[in-house]
Amino acid sequence: MTTKRISAVSFPKLVVRDLDAVADFYRAVCGYGEGYRVEDAIAERPIAEIVFNKPEGGAELVLLTFTEGPPPSPSGVIIAYDTDDLDKFQARVLAAGGSVVEAIKPLEFNGNHMRMGIFADIEGYMLEVLER
Repeated sequence: MTTKRISAVSFPKLVVRDLDAVADFYRAVCGYGEGYRVEDAIAERPIAEIVFNKPEGGAELVLLTFTEGPPPSPSGVIIAYDTDDLDKFQARVLAAGGSVVEAIKPLEFNGNHMRMGIFADIEGYMLEVLER
């Protein structure tokens, strides 16, 4: 029996304090292009967004800020990335103002040997990065 999937995660959307600074961080670390900007409202609160697209089309990461009201908390979200070179990824994180949460270490999962590091962006959102 085949189970029909009724939904799928499309992309992560981070609610950030400083939209331009966080966008610069992800451009420097992940190589995202400029992306496009959206201004709108959610529940009558004004927002601004930057949408970074995948090379093949479709959103890959969206950064959102509420332009009025209290700033968000970066708790509860970890974005997972794959990379071919974890050491270079870490170097880009540090150069862009991020930090190391958990040092790079070897990891074995389901018989696969890989390396993993956990980093934080400039607002404290965590990035779990795997080199497979």
